[in-house]
Amino acid sequence: MARKTAKESILREKPGRSPKVKVRIDERFKSLKSISVVSVVLVVAICIVFNMIIDMTLDKKLTFDSTSVKSNSVSTITGDYLKTLDKKVEIIGLFDKNDSSLEWREYFVPLLDDYEAKANGMIDLKYIDPDIDPFIMTQLDPDNTYQLQKNTYVVRCGDMLVGVDPYSCFEYDQDVAQYYGVGMPVANNVERAFTRCIVYVTSGRPLHAYYLSGHDSPSHQKFDTLLMSLGFVTSEITLKGESAKIPDDCELLIILQPKTDLSLVEKELLKTYLDNSGKILLVSDFGDSKVKDFTNLNDVAQRMGISLEPGILHENNLDNLVDVSDPYYSIAKADSEYASYISIPDSYTVENCRYIKILRDLPQNVYVSPLVVTSDSASVDFQNAQIDADVSAGTYPVVVQAVDASRSEMSCMIVVGTQTFTSDAYYNEKTLDDNNALFMRQMVHDICPIEIDILVPQRKIPSYTLSKPLSSSSATMWSFIVMTVIPLGSLICGIAVYQRRRHL
Repeated sequence: MARKTAKESILREKPGRSPKVKVRIDERFKSLKSISVVSVVLVVAICIVFNMIIDMTLDKKLTFDSTSVKSNSVSTITGDYLKTLDKKVEIIGLFDKNDSSLEWREYFVPLLDDYEAKANGMIDLKYIDPDIDPFIMTQLDPDNTYQLQKNTYVVRCGDMLVGVDPYSCFEYDQDVAQYYGVGMPVANNVERAFTRCIVYVTSGRPLHAYYLSGHDSPSHQKFDTLLMSLGFVTSEITLKGESAKIPDDCELLIILQPKTDLSLVEKELLKTYLDNSGKILLVSDFGDSKVKDFTNLNDVAQRMGISLEPGILHENNLDNLVDVSDPYYSIAKADSEYASYISIPDSYTVENCRYIKILRDLPQNVYVSPLVVTSDSASVDFQNAQIDADVSAGTYPVVVQAVDASRSEMSCMIVVGTQTFTSDAYYNEKTLDDNNALFMRQMVHDICPIEIDILVPQRKIPSYTLSKPLSSSSATMWSFIVMTVIPLGSLICGIAVYQRRRHL
């Protein structure tokens, strides 16, 4: 038999099995691993539960206002007032709270959160989008009295309700608006507006406006609705006999399109009313009363530096005419000086405007200013072709305001030379969203403001923008980083360290 070579012997030899080595696992390692996993899970669970508890209980009380003018928090004045609230108030935002397309949203949402947080449970703040709940408007305003709109707020207490238009809570640079047609906000009155509304709805006392009856005035249902949207209750009043008087709670006396003159008793009562800080709204156009001589009514108007003249304004600028064949039916403009400090529309439809003359020699402490005017090429057509030496082509007032500053609370008289600002016929065609209605709302609100005993500060806006405050989305992002990203990063680092060190 041939002998095997050493190489063949090595290749054919079966390798032997090495004995098994039993590795002993340290029980302490298992225990440490279990404790680490349970500890991490427990810490994460505690953080989540703690965050939920804080969010449900102290979320709005543990917020910090990082804006330069503190526009996200109420002032000390409002805060002290909110602590005294003894009636439940609802503030309802009629929009999606998370709708980032609303440029003014960041000036309202954080601030109203602070209202709710500091009112000791007396303010209920909610947001309801009418697109999702289309019946909310009817629930709040069954008769459509307040003309509620989407993207506005409602402040309500019991039967008292008032709407808040966000854009009306800012003051704008009128020069920029006039030259560029852009609304550039320069001051923030959001807190002032909401505190005033809360004071009003919790007062339980609506404002009172009285129409002077007995002079064949037209119907005024639409204007009643407009006044009701400002919180007014309207009534008729007759001033006849020696016992006649104007009620003490009269915030506004309205003389609407009279077809007959005032009696001597009415004249004296109205003059006394003005002497005692009264406020009168007089509407008298040149349409259906052009042959009337309002001697006593004019005497009351002249007490405030105004005269109702037997003439009709004739618009000669064709660009301002609604109908080129009718020079008495035109578009009037807001007076630039009046528009410089109050937010109002720029143009208004007017018809049959009476010539309202501002007297040269005004009574002492009386100041008269136009609010709405014609173009600079208007003229006056007089009854019976009589001539006034003061009249020539130029700008004429359509609405005039006169104030008597001889008392701490000024008396005021507004004279409107056209019925298009108050007429049922006009608003049946144009609706109460028309520029004329917007002007009347703002003008009446300006002369009959909701009186409050506290002076809420105005906030200046650092620059021409409505996005300066820290937005809710930014706040959410930073909260997510602090409460989630950082702990999660720490957890990942801990797992990585554990994986590297567990075999040591």
